[in-house]
Amino acid sequence: MYRTWQELLGEIIKDPQERQRIAQEVGVNPITLLRWVNKESKPRHENIRLLLGAIPRHSYKAFAQLIIADFPSFSQETTSRPPDPPSAFYTRVLSAYANTPKALFSFVMYELILQQIIEHLDPDRLGMAVTIMRCVRPLQGTRVRSLRQINGKGTPPWNSNLEQETIFLGAESLAGTAVMYGRLTAVQSREDPYTFTHWTEHEQSAVAHPLTHKEKIAGCLLISSTQPQYFTRNHLAAVEHYANLMSLLFEPEYFFDFNNIKLDIMPHYTIQKPYFRHVGERITQKIAAATAAKSFITFQEAQESVWQEIEEQLLMLPSTWET
Repeated sequence: MYRTWQELLGEIIKDPQERQRIAQEVGVNPITLLRWVNKESKPRHENIRLLLGAIPRHSYKAFAQLIIADFPSFSQETTSRPPDPPSAFYTRVLSAYANTPKALFSFVMYELILQQIIEHLDPDRLGMAVTIMRCVRPLQGTRVRSLRQINGKGTPPWNSNLEQETIFLGAESLAGTAVMYGRLTAVQSREDPYTFTHWTEHEQSAVAHPLTHKEKIAGCLLISSTQPQYFTRNHLAAVEHYANLMSLLFEPEYFFDFNNIKLDIMPHYTIQKPYFRHVGERITQKIAAATAAKSFITFQEAQESVWQEIEEQLLMLPSTWET
């Protein structure tokens, strides 16, 4: 039984590989970890949060309790949160999945999962945006060329409801890379040498996980933070669980073969905005034109057609990205 968090940390970092890994995730020199263990110095608040995220899962609960004993002012809500979504949440999701009427299904399920992600990953409301990026169905041919934001939630400085906001992303983005390579991708700072071009105004770190089903991809779950170095090992494990749950919300026709996804480069979001001003009018016009021609088109079909046309317009714009 360990009496202090220093004793437990000292035991964990006896393994040189673990010591190097933890130091890297916390953003300190391995010697700094030894200084903490020997009580020669104390970690800052930010170091503690990152340290908790780097601790092996089997030691997390004990370490969090010892940290709280030494740092009473440190938020117990933050430190006591496990890396996995709570079991009660899975129960709510399965119940909603089985019992929600079709007309309300997407709204209820998106709301349930997005809200839980915010509560789990940004309990202190430091600033987070959680968005769902979906593959845009090709207007012609079979190749998926971009992703479009279809829903989301945020904490300030982002709006709480991001459902009415949209953006197209492609190969220039973190989300695009996660989809094209079919794996979780994270960047801890927009200042990193190896980073992506398409950052929005408040993003300082971000993680994206593809939404998959039977070797097909529908898009990705994209989570952005106002804080650099925010996403710990525990955060990334949780993101994977939430992405798997999010994949349940998409019908089979929204999933595309991996070989048919080859994203192009989309213009910066500030250039895209003017093209979204009259989306509602264009949808109404399409429905009216179909009615006049005595043919039938649903609102969803008209909406998808408009977004496909806008994608085509954006892809025709000259690239403004620096090489």
